[in-house]
Formats: sequence, structure tokens, C-alpha cells
Amino acid sequence: MALALAALLLGVAAPAGATSTFPARIVAELDLRAEPACSLCHEGATARGTVTTPFGTSLRERGLLAYDEQSLVNALMALEGEGTDSDGDGVGDIEELRQGADPNLVEGGEALIVPEYGCSAGPRGGRGPGAGSSAGAVLALAALARRLASNSARHGRPAVRPRGSASSRRTRA
Repeated sequence: MALALAALLLGVAAPAGATSTFPARIVAELDLRAEPACSLCHEGATARGTVTTPFGTSLRERGLLAYDEQSLVNALMALEGEGTDSDGDGVGDIEELRQGADPNLVEGGEALIVPEYGCSAGPRGGRGPGAGSSAGAVLALAALARRLASNSARHGRPAVRPRGSASSRRTRA
């Protein structure tokens, strides 16, 4: 019961997969020779919250919504019109796609440097150590609270003593 309540409070939902029609739509809109890989937009598994590549982030910043092909078309048009270069290599994302290159990688195939410190540090795409630590912390706190309440009920005392009560103060000799 406590876990279900914690999940509800956190808004945890079942993972959603990638929008399966997007790769074909990208091919049709940009007249590409082949469908792009899921890794064009997704890091790791194609689940909710994994559209975190530079190109995927650029699409989302221009209104991309899951399962909404028109939002994809609009975002692609915006990228092309603005000449957006998500990897900063001097070639626009749409042009790189048309050349068969990955707009997430600088020329030569080098991946962007991932910050290892500061506000941007941590796992990318919600994977790896530390991912989901907020949910884990809440669940751990709920389990601790339940254990304290259970122990207190067993011993017939309140789970938390009021501040300033005689039993919570230590006497000095």
C-alpha cells in the first residue's frame, strides 16, 4: 500500500516506447535514403524521458510531442529554417541528416563531452547510477517511516517524541 501511494505521489507511469512512425516520417519529410536509428533522438532504451540527445532536445525545444507527427514536421521545418546545429560542428542538423551523418556527433564522429561536474553532471537519459534517485529516496523514507511506526506501536510509545519533552532531554550531572 505504501509503495502504491509513493508511486502515485511521484507520478510514476509505465514507460512509453518511442513513436514508431517518426523514423519513416523523417525519411518522407527530408527525402532521406534510410530511416534514422532510434539513437538519433533517444539515449539508451526508447522510453519516456530518453529523448535527450542534442538533436532530440532541439526537436523538443521546437515543440515535438510524442505520437504527434505534425509536431515532428513542424519541429523539423523549424530546425531547417533556423539552420540549427545541435552538435556545434558548423553543419546544420537537417543538412547532416541529408548527408547521412549524425547531427549529434561533431565531424569525425566524436561525441560531445558530457559534463562530469556542476549542475549538468550525472547520468544522461535517466540511466546508470543515480538515475531515479528521487523515487528511491522517497520509497526509502516511506519504508523507514513504516518501520518506525511499527516498532513504536509494538513498544507502546509514540514514533516521535515531542521536542522539549523530559524524555528527549539529557540531564547533566
